[in-house]
Amino acid sequence: MKHTNLILALFLIFSSSVFCQKSTYVNSKGVFRWAKNKEEIRLFGVNYTLPFAHGYRAINYVNKDHKKAIDKDVYHLSRLDVNAFRVHIWDAEVTDSLGNLINSPQLDLLDYTLAKMKDRGFKTLITPFKVGDNGYPEKNFPTEGFSNKLEKWQTYADEKIIEKQIRYFTQLLNHVNPYTGIAYKNDPDIIALEINNEPRHDNGEIATAYINKMANVIRKAGFKNPIFYNVSEVSEFVDNYLEATIQGCTFQWYPTGLVRGSLLEMNNLPNVDAYQIPFKDKKKFQNKARIIYEFDPGDTNQSTLFPAMARSFREAKFQFAAQFAYDPIDLAFANTEYQTHYFNLAYTPSKAISFKIAAAVFRETPNGKSFGRYPNNNTFGNTKLDADKNLAVYNSESSFFYTNSNSEKPKNLDKLNTIAGIGSSNLVKYSGTGAYFIDKISTGIWRLEILPDVIWVNDPFAKPSLKKTVAVLQNNTNEIEISLSDLGSNFHITGINIDNTFSEKTTNQKFKIVPGTYLLHAQNDISSISKNQKLGTISMNEFATTNQEIKQTFVVHDPVKSIEKNTDLHIEAAVVSPSKIEKLEVVWPSGYQKTTNYLMEKIDNFHYKVMIPKSNFYGNKFQYHIVVYTENDEIVFPDNAKGNPIDWDFIPEKRYTTKIVQAEPIMVLFDANKESENNFLWPAQRGYRFETNAHKISSENTLNVTVNNLKGEINDFTFKILVEKNIKNDSPHLNSVNSIEIEAASGTSKNQKVQIAIQQKSGLVFGKIIELTPEMSKISIDFAELKSVPMVLLPRPYPGFQDYWFSSLAPEQFDKSNIEALQISIGPEINPENHDENQGIIIRKIVLK
Repeated sequence: MKHTNLILALFLIFSSSVFCQKSTYVNSKGVFRWAKNKEEIRLFGVNYTLPFAHGYRAINYVNKDHKKAIDKDVYHLSRLDVNAFRVHIWDAEVTDSLGNLINSPQLDLLDYTLAKMKDRGFKTLITPFKVGDNGYPEKNFPTEGFSNKLEKWQTYADEKIIEKQIRYFTQLLNHVNPYTGIAYKNDPDIIALEINNEPRHDNGEIATAYINKMANVIRKAGFKNPIFYNVSEVSEFVDNYLEATIQGCTFQWYPTGLVRGSLLEMNNLPNVDAYQIPFKDKKKFQNKARIIYEFDPGDTNQSTLFPAMARSFREAKFQFAAQFAYDPIDLAFANTEYQTHYFNLAYTPSKAISFKIAAAVFRETPNGKSFGRYPNNNTFGNTKLDADKNLAVYNSESSFFYTNSNSEKPKNLDKLNTIAGIGSSNLVKYSGTGAYFIDKISTGIWRLEILPDVIWVNDPFAKPSLKKTVAVLQNNTNEIEISLSDLGSNFHITGINIDNTFSEKTTNQKFKIVPGTYLLHAQNDISSISKNQKLGTISMNEFATTNQEIKQTFVVHDPVKSIEKNTDLHIEAAVVSPSKIEKLEVVWPSGYQKTTNYLMEKIDNFHYKVMIPKSNFYGNKFQYHIVVYTENDEIVFPDNAKGNPIDWDFIPEKRYTTKIVQAEPIMVLFDANKESENNFLWPAQRGYRFETNAHKISSENTLNVTVNNLKGEINDFTFKILVEKNIKNDSPHLNSVNSIEIEAASGTSKNQKVQIAIQQKSGLVFGKIIELTPEMSKISIDFAELKSVPMVLLPRPYPGFQDYWFSSLAPEQFDKSNIEALQISIGPEINPENHDENQGIIIRKIVLK
């Protein structure tokens, strides 16, 4: 026994000496490198916050197991080729009032997450000190942690609070993860430390002293790898940060703003064209490595943005980037963790595959490499981006990834060994809506993984609640056709995940499939393949999903706003239900106690359509219901009420409405009487207000915008109105319009200069400056009078030092079929002497004629 103890002690001493060696370093040119082989670090991944705060509590609310949830999410992240993890620790949940580390459930889950990510090859950036409460989006939940009731500004100079920080940092770095047996300070996969999360300094000298003190604490605790500090949150003190003993700087990027409250539907590739660092030429910045600690194109579902952001990161010489934040699969049905972010492999499949593409872009792009400016950089390296089709394609010698159906030809079929996608391609025809992965094991043997179908039933970026479902997963049976030469036309399909007994042979490359993991094999004998063998960082038979309970029937339908008289109406809807759907009908009253109904045609698992002939329309509007017939109920929408409009006692409270209008060559882009707030993009600066109501100069509603003054770094006030849906609705008139007309007045007692501009999806903007009087009037501008003007990038990004103006390199040609927004600016040609005066505009209507 004595010999055994001696051997164990010697082993621990040896292990400690090995693990105490630094695994990463930053060289004199500011390049983050691996210590072992001196190679440049390129790590791309996510923030993941299930162990803490709302994520921790919400898993309890939905009666799920935290560790099983983590297992599923880490597996899915590995499927997306993620190899980086950043976490800011909610220190208030792992410390006591004196700063001592406590064995809380949250600390245990952090340890577990780090261990599971280590198993998959992830490298971690830890930010120990978050400061503040743990409530969002809920109320704050009291803890004994020393920073729970502190504001960030209180933590930089108060000696008593710094003493608690020192105690916490020291104990955290010496904490031994029970799942790995390694102290944090010695873990080679914790490749760097960021001292605190988004510091809010108001004094540069205090900032330098604070950073130096905490860096010294970290080094005394025994942590050898680089120390980073945030320089973008309050960038005015960047010189003070650079004076401190840090090896790198952290930045964030939210290029489409945060918490819009609704889905942002426009082409945002201009917003992610480049990442600007205004102090990049400072001498003391040259030896600092660069990390993106958080990024996300908030409130969007565009599958082009992650790859473009990865491209921009590498051009700006970032070597580690972590999206904020990956949604746990067991909570993604409601998106309550952070409403402005929505990213999960099962629930946002196109966005997730785009992240897999972005990871490849990040790793293969040389440090500082530029691919030019938008739109010339839509094709770069192995990647193509198409905003109109919501499509990103990664096509290399060995990999073929795509975010939507496409006709691209794989670059090299002989060397191809991995496919991931949504929809159909030259190699795969698939009728489902979930993601799939096809990986080559050996000649004639491939691994197929199919995820569930998904449908969004509510806006995931609106106010969140676990009582509100925003998306539904369903394990439907779908047809798939796979064309791979080494499989041929006749191959076998064998289920290999737990409880998957599927076994079939196809003779035409087609077969029906449900979510799960399978082997596709040309020969019947697969005895050489073990279900538990490794394929990279995953096991052959792994599969992860969640059993989502659907408690109600959902109908997703956006009625056509208006059609012209003597025009047929095309109606489409998407439906999902806990019960088997037997049919859908469009129903409307057609006389006393009479109704007319049209059966809707089923397109796929969720979507239905029907054409209502023009002979059914009378008066100036058409009002109707959609009735869902299931095996258990008849449900009427939009009321979401049981019953049927044909019932004598059915009293509808709501109806879908489409207006019937006279044919005239006019397209309404904005009408203050009808406009939704979701169609506006407002600037970030303060000192303005807007409202939509009746104004003293108009009996009708108007949009009233008042700007206190234009003084500032940029003497401009710009807002936008999204109009692409209006253009699509009135598309028959597009060929006949040749001017834009605005009915408006100045918002003051004086005349007001305003630039009215039309923004195109290509990033080009064409406008003209007009002068409004205090009286309401109509001003018409021929398209031929519009001149190219800079685009203002809205929503405004974080950090705020990103570009305000953007100039597209697309050919300067006005294309009325390419309109996506109106850009309205107060500032151009206004005399600087008048910038401190009130400015304003009152708008009743804007049309194309």
